[in-house]
Amino acid sequence: MARKPPPPRGPQLELAGALCVAFVNTAAAGPKNRQQGVAGYDELVSWGQQAGVLSTLEAERLRRVAGDRPGEAEAAFARAARLRFDLARIFLATAKEESPPRDALDALNAALAEALTGLRLVPGEQGLTWGWGGDENALDRVLWPVLHSAGETLVAAAGRPQVRQCAAKGCALYFVDRSASRQQRWCDMKTCGSRAKALRYYYRTGQSDRDEKKRNLGVWRKRRPRKA
Repeated sequence: MARKPPPPRGPQLELAGALCVAFVNTAAAGPKNRQQGVAGYDELVSWGQQAGVLSTLEAERLRRVAGDRPGEAEAAFARAARLRFDLARIFLATAKEESPPRDALDALNAALAEALTGLRLVPGEQGLTWGWGGDENALDRVLWPVLHSAGETLVAAAGRPQVRQCAAKGCALYFVDRSASRQQRWCDMKTCGSRAKALRYYYRTGQSDRDEKKRNLGVWRKRRPRKA
């Protein structure tokens, strides 16, 4: 039976702007960027739950299937990791307004052709909407909405670099640039954007030169706590 997918949720999706971009960002997970890492099939299923791709019942079913067929689960995760790598290459090329790598695009098209056989039109609150049918025990099922999102995102970005990589030093996250100017530089203004602006101010005002002189003169030291 075809099922209407739950709405995407979670800070990682809000930051990325698209499900497929949030999936790519799982390769750059870390405590500073609030992304959930995915390094195995069980973590892939957990990410699918958090992202709204899988319901609790669907996630439990896939975990049972993976437990019964560990070799197939390992192969499914290998395909997921390869898809994540290929999507990152495609997004990086589009951000630079370059043609995507041919092998990555061919791999994406092959995966799309297989995944979209499960795509269905299902009744929604405001009419027909997209949903998913197909084999409920398919271990790749968690990737189907990601592939659909990738196709829609890349088509929407045609002719303009809509998917970008954060320009902040030390951040490798991708995001969908929805700004009117299409010149957004950071994945999150509150974190990477604020740090980048603070650094620019630090160097522009000459504070870095003064700090360096203090270090060279041996007078750089921590401030003493104020007396109560």
